[in-house]
Amino acid sequence: MKKRTYYLFILIAFCVFSDDANCFDLSWNTPQVTSKNTASNLGKNLDESKLLVNRTNEILINESELDFAILPLTNLKKTIKKFLFDKVDESKFLNYHTPDKIERSPLSSWTHPSNIPLKSSLQISLLTGCDFAAKDKEKYCFVYYGTKLSGYISQRLLFYSYWWAGHFGGDMDYARTSKLIDSWTQASDDEDKIHLDNVTGKITYIGRGNFWSISVGRGKYEIGSNIGGSVILSDNCNDYGYFSSKLNFNKLSISILHANLISDSTITKSTKDLPDKYLVIHKIDWKPDSKYHLFLGEHVIYGNRNIEPSYLLPQTLMRAVEHNLHDRDNVLIFIGMNYKPVQKNIVYFNFMIDELKKSEILGDWWGNKYAFQIGNAYTLARDKEAILTLEFTAVRPWMYTHNVMYNKFSHDDIGLGFPQGSNLLQYALEFNCMLKKRLNFNIHGSFTRQGSIGNTFYINYDDRPSDIAKWLEGDISNRFQVSPVFTWQPLSHHTLKFGIIVTRFDNEDFEKELMVSYQAVY
Repeated sequence: MKKRTYYLFILIAFCVFSDDANCFDLSWNTPQVTSKNTASNLGKNLDESKLLVNRTNEILINESELDFAILPLTNLKKTIKKFLFDKVDESKFLNYHTPDKIERSPLSSWTHPSNIPLKSSLQISLLTGCDFAAKDKEKYCFVYYGTKLSGYISQRLLFYSYWWAGHFGGDMDYARTSKLIDSWTQASDDEDKIHLDNVTGKITYIGRGNFWSISVGRGKYEIGSNIGGSVILSDNCNDYGYFSSKLNFNKLSISILHANLISDSTITKSTKDLPDKYLVIHKIDWKPDSKYHLFLGEHVIYGNRNIEPSYLLPQTLMRAVEHNLHDRDNVLIFIGMNYKPVQKNIVYFNFMIDELKKSEILGDWWGNKYAFQIGNAYTLARDKEAILTLEFTAVRPWMYTHNVMYNKFSHDDIGLGFPQGSNLLQYALEFNCMLKKRLNFNIHGSFTRQGSIGNTFYINYDDRPSDIAKWLEGDISNRFQVSPVFTWQPLSHHTLKFGIIVTRFDNEDFEKELMVSYQAVY
């Protein structure tokens, strides 16, 4: 049943091409406000809305356009010069476009192969880089290389792929704390290196009139504007495989995603106890005008069985379906809003519940599991991209927990909810500004108060000490963190990041971590 369902999705995705589409947006759901505070060129999720760029030069007639960095040999000198010295250059290792149209006349030279679709494109880039981190007397370095590929066929089938691989050197215990390590790794025989790789990709088919799209891919998504991490769905995790679809009804849209997750388990050399685990998302967005964007939706985490066809219906309520499946899955409901009172100001709100009793809304029943987030992003100077964002987040105890391992709100041992966990209050601030044309400054600060009871998805909620759960219950810890990051692009194909992370827990001494990241892409 599972294989047949997958094949059906793939068959639908490769429908007959049409040539009336001009949409190049690959994104499924993208928050209006998100943090830009990352000190690594590999650290942030891909912005799918900017991966594909349509040609801006003249219309190609009859002949294809090919730009290959090393062939013919005369291109090699130009490529080296562009890579090392150009400040304004959009060249890639390989850039290929087919004609926009064919004009058959006695005067025209028709050299385009008839079996290759018109209005198609392929772009390939090579990348390499290095991340360096140091804290006290510890330090490590991550050296990597990879490729980027993107393109489209007949301006209707869109695709991209992003792959990188590398290894850590230096202090291995310290290297294991890197945020880049979010999945499986392999150590060298002498254990002086840790090898790591990652791949992200997607194929999207856009239906006639741009009314609908369907995709198969590997990646991760974030729902709800935020700067401290989403309480609804965080991208602070490993990538996962998924099928997704989106229907657009002018001011209303419906989104669905079905993903394969990796369940949390103890992995040994002899066995990998990994039962099937899935995430399903239904989401409805409504934009009545330019000021309001409202959305609501459902998550379902289920597993240890084949794919459930009932959850693939975008027009149904999954919570009702889950009740009829003997109430064995994990269902969460979320709502959110983005409001622009003026063009340069965005007020946002996110809310998600797991369980809730009307009679206990203001009480301390442990099952009142909910999280909410409110923030305001204000543009101080549009020409400098200067944006100041303030945010408050509150997450009840036991929010992302479950009594079944494969139904926890997590993926591959990392939570899918708020990155800091639950049973907490957090105040966050972020400021972003373009100091010069190629120099950007970002600073993020947060203060978090968190209780020790029911504060992580790892805990089985059947092990709770009582049926009462108060805010910040247990031993309270205070965490202060500030992180300034400079991003400099001295040349078109080179990017350098410099960041410092300063952290303090309770009354302990400040911990300082220096991070430097360099990346070259051509």
